[in-house]
Amino acid sequence: MHRAVAVATFAAIYLILIKVLHLNLILSRTTAAGGDMGSHHYIDTFLREQLLPHGRLTGWATGWFAGIPMLTFYFPLPYALIAALTPLAGNQIAFKVVSASGLFALPLTCWGAFRVLRLPEPAPLLAAVASVPFLFMTSYTIYGGNIASTMAGEFPFAMSFSLLPLTLAMLWRLVEEGTGWRVTTLLVAAVVLSHILTTIVLVLGVTVLLLRPGLRGAAVALGRLARVFGVAFCLTAFWALPFILRIRYTAHFRWTQLSSLGVLFPEEIRPYLALTAVGLVAAVLRGERRILLYAWPAAVAVCLFAILARFAPKAALWNARMLPFIYLFALLVAAYGAALVAARLTRLLQRGTGMHVRAAWLLVVAVLVVAPLYGSWDHRGFTPGWTRYNYEGFEVKPGWPQAQALFSTLQRLPKGRVMWEFNRDYESFGTTRTLENIPVFAHQDSMEGLLIESSLNAPFHFINQAETSQVQTQAVPGIDYPSFDFAMGLRHLRLYGVRWYVGYTDQAKQAAKAAGLPVRATSGKFTVYEVGDGHLVEVPAFRPVLLDDPDWRSNSLSWYRNPAWLDTPLAYASARDPDARAAFAEPGRLPVTTLPREPLARPGTVPSRDGGDVVEFTTDRVGEPHVVKVSYFPNWRVEGAKGPWMLSPGLMVVVPTQAKVRLVYRDTAVETVGKALTLLGIGILVVPPLVGRLRRRAAASP
Repeated sequence: MHRAVAVATFAAIYLILIKVLHLNLILSRTTAAGGDMGSHHYIDTFLREQLLPHGRLTGWATGWFAGIPMLTFYFPLPYALIAALTPLAGNQIAFKVVSASGLFALPLTCWGAFRVLRLPEPAPLLAAVASVPFLFMTSYTIYGGNIASTMAGEFPFAMSFSLLPLTLAMLWRLVEEGTGWRVTTLLVAAVVLSHILTTIVLVLGVTVLLLRPGLRGAAVALGRLARVFGVAFCLTAFWALPFILRIRYTAHFRWTQLSSLGVLFPEEIRPYLALTAVGLVAAVLRGERRILLYAWPAAVAVCLFAILARFAPKAALWNARMLPFIYLFALLVAAYGAALVAARLTRLLQRGTGMHVRAAWLLVVAVLVVAPLYGSWDHRGFTPGWTRYNYEGFEVKPGWPQAQALFSTLQRLPKGRVMWEFNRDYESFGTTRTLENIPVFAHQDSMEGLLIESSLNAPFHFINQAETSQVQTQAVPGIDYPSFDFAMGLRHLRLYGVRWYVGYTDQAKQAAKAAGLPVRATSGKFTVYEVGDGHLVEVPAFRPVLLDDPDWRSNSLSWYRNPAWLDTPLAYASARDPDARAAFAEPGRLPVTTLPREPLARPGTVPSRDGGDVVEFTTDRVGEPHVVKVSYFPNWRVEGAKGPWMLSPGLMVVVPTQAKVRLVYRDTAVETVGKALTLLGIGILVVPPLVGRLRRRAAASP
């Protein structure tokens, strides 16, 4: 009977999900659109076409923000899965299947978690059911885990999030029984490679497993957890080690924290909170650590939410991202409470009516299953419309032909960076972020992209956007944005070597005309202007000023806002570096209030060749500082010059020692050690069982 009930329940769950997520559209050959989801295609394309053919999962991508270290600060596993499925299903279907996989997986992983914890029926079944009200939550649309957030583009989070309940359960079994460490290690590694926030909660959550009677029990638990997390770190070190050691080269956000405690108890989960209380009280009274496994990280997340709201009103970690964990874990505890209530109601019903105990159990469980499923379906709200909008693809959107025409126009132009005016009208193309796909559909480089945190130049780009667009997104919180100022914006665009400016509104076009920008193409309402020659190397008008100050972000933002300083860039290097002292002007006393202006003899552009992870140029100005208008990152190495050093706002500067100069983006010791650790982790997982199998075969041979 339990099996039949489980099959019927899962059939109901997945009928609802298939209906709301439009499985027929997921399996159609269209390009996913909508929100941020419609802007993930460059990541997927770059991995498949540029990185994987060279045996890499991370590397330098020129398509966004004057270059970013692709998948160094974002999560590679979802895109690797898309690449793996592409030969089988085609890229469009593979992308949509992976983007929806976390939503489809969550009921199964919640059920599997309670099964691994050996909680009696109907607790596992009710855990699967409890995930459905969470998935259908509409009180938030970006924090992660639910359908709405996934459609907004948070599908890597949804993948990692769906693995979390099962991973916690597997860790419990490992600590209690000492079994399954290899599978558990793989699950932990998958969580890490899918999203960092889930990893943080996982690490905080497993601390409850160390609360054991006696020092010996705690030591055994610690040893088993250390083994899993140590090997998991090795498996992920090719990505995790550069992430940890290079994190300072990202765009640091300052989020405005949520302060209302009311968001901890949204309307969608309030009907289940009484069952949460029952489950929590019962778990505490019984010493049921299997349920505390979910109650504890939820409590930690609540504390972290409150601490950030009270003591860090603007911080890099946004307390809103704690809410999905609180909601789901509260519902899982409620599932445990509902199972206890079901047992009690079954006994009461059987005694009061004389009904057979199986029939009474079936009736009670049916109510506990049907009520949340029907409630979720009844409160599905905008979710079916949003999933349809995304999965029917760009191709059916009314403005898509206009976007395609612009892509074709840009593709016919010589190669160069494209700055485009932002406007809400682009939603008619499929998402307001449609033009971030310029590297995919036009094979040009877009100054704007999706992985904002991955670029140290992102804050400066969005200042440029504010200066050259009638509508601004202010996508990097925590900085001051100017109003429309095309003349200043043009100076900033030329600092970045932008070649093409795409105007959309009449005001922007008039400003471009007043600035004397030549028109190079038109496409519908778009006009393409030429900003510069597209060369990415130049000798500046004045010698860069040496600044030995670790706070290069604040210094660069101050420098960027001062028109009088833009011709005298700041070179961030140690004052003890003799090459830097010889190449750059002295700043005088810190903090800098004025910049020395030491003219260079022959400023101007130097013809260059940009080959993605290689920049080459030939110069007749050996010994003079050369600005390289490519985002700085420690993996850049130069041949035929000294440097590279970081240059304001977030570019590079080199000093040639010979006529031919070559900059190459390549692995450093950080990446090499990370890859070596990954090979070590694979060896630890694979070699012992392989050796054991070979020995058993040898022993069994005559």
